[in-house]
Amino acid sequence: MLFRNEIFKRDVETIRDILSSTGFFEAAPDEIDVAAELAEQALKEGNSPENYDFVFLEDEGKTVGYACFARVPCTLSSFEIYWIAIHNDCRGKGLGKRLINEVIRMVKNLGATKLVLQTAGRAQYLPTQKFYQACGFKEEARLKNYYAVGDDCLIYTIDF
Repeated sequence: MLFRNEIFKRDVETIRDILSSTGFFEAAPDEIDVAAELAEQALKEGNSPENYDFVFLEDEGKTVGYACFARVPCTLSSFEIYWIAIHNDCRGKGLGKRLINEVIRMVKNLGATKLVLQTAGRAQYLPTQKFYQACGFKEEARLKNYYAVGDDCLIYTIDF
């Protein structure tokens, strides 16, 4: 297993494949388009403090997971994970934990004092919520009926 921070053109389709494999975005497929667009933007604009950062997890030359994160605009030291996913064929092997720990290491090196992420509140996301809690995140806020009626937005944070 190795981590890679450089983004390549092939990663746009890899991101689509990873997210599609999870089965979580079938109700709102435009979410996958948004994730791919962020990668395309990063390819066009290159690395700068204003852009999104990516980290890819590779196993034997195949990208099996990725995360996209950035400093939150108008903050000094808060970062947000916008996407983090492991290909469904590779789940349950501790790779998500390794990936989130790499993001934590990276944002700490960038001076982060807080890391934020959002997830859905519907039942399908209960394992995701438990995963974030097991990684040390705490639910800091809940926005009722955010994604849809009955689907809250849960905001998790971890402080350093």
